[in-house]
Amino acid sequence: MSVTKFGAHYLPTYVPDLDGPVTEFYQKMFGQMEEMDRLGYDHIWVTEHHFANYGGQLPHPPTFMSAIARTTKNIRLGIAISVVPLHNPVDLAESYAMVDVISNGRLDFGVGKGSESHEYHKAGVDQKEAGDRMYESVEVIRQAWSNKPVNFKGKYYSVDNVNVLPKPVQKPLPPIWVGCARTEESFTWAGKNNFHLMTLPYLYKEPGLLPKLVKLYRDAQKAAGHDPASTEVLGKFHIYVSDSLDKAVDDAAPYLQNYFDVHNDADPARKELGLMTQRDPKTQLSQGFVLAGDPQRVADTIRKWADECGLTTISGTFFFGGMPHEMALKNIRLFADKVVPLFK
Repeated sequence: MSVTKFGAHYLPTYVPDLDGPVTEFYQKMFGQMEEMDRLGYDHIWVTEHHFANYGGQLPHPPTFMSAIARTTKNIRLGIAISVVPLHNPVDLAESYAMVDVISNGRLDFGVGKGSESHEYHKAGVDQKEAGDRMYESVEVIRQAWSNKPVNFKGKYYSVDNVNVLPKPVQKPLPPIWVGCARTEESFTWAGKNNFHLMTLPYLYKEPGLLPKLVKLYRDAQKAAGHDPASTEVLGKFHIYVSDSLDKAVDDAAPYLQNYFDVHNDADPARKELGLMTQRDPKTQLSQGFVLAGDPQRVADTIRKWADECGLTTISGTFFFGGMPHEMALKNIRLFADKVVPLFK
């Protein structure tokens, strides 16, 4: 498989001194997204986070997505991901169906358990229940988006003969994606259900770990009788396109460091355990964990990751850590003008 789709990923790490008031911060993101629509990007993904400047300025993605749906025409609008265990699934079904209606069928619905323990603690949800809550929620949402009332009785959710409105424009359902990172169970569940897969290739300590997990996903698809060619595998990266790698490191490293600082400040007690690691910004930029440098180097790095991990879709964080708006726009335009054509 080869990479055929390119999009953008917004996990807004808000730096007040650099980004300005939140009203301005929103307008910068809207402006960038409208430019992506004009440039022919395939999709925009927004994240869900809470209670800190690591994504917490965008705590209710369907509100934001509905706003950008009104000023864009073609680009698909995705949630990456809805932290479904933190919500009532009927409410999620209603909110995201509205996004699909307002955008006239452009919703991509990504689900996951999320990565931030402090969000579970502050929301009063036991993180140990996250997996089962997610599986039940997705079943409720699929029923809610069908033409029949929801009838579901699980360990955490019970819905008795409820007709959930509105219904999505896309039939039979909007595409469902699963954000997978830490557990084999998530990759297998995504494959068994023939959902699309979202990954974070740069997070792993060892280069062979993600390919093995993607193989689990593909094997689960085949075992359940699904065609692997029917689903996408997305890799999300930070991206910075410049004249050279040295210039990319000089320009982008301070904003990448800001991004990491905002993340660390959200939960100072966090510890990355098991498969995951965090590298310093210069290492990430120079060793390909960030897609950075001149257009040819960026394209070559994409091909390397795609070949190793079976990626078919790339999603880039082009705007991060208080980066100036014009700098982000230049980055977005260079990628569209100089990198994407290398894959046509």
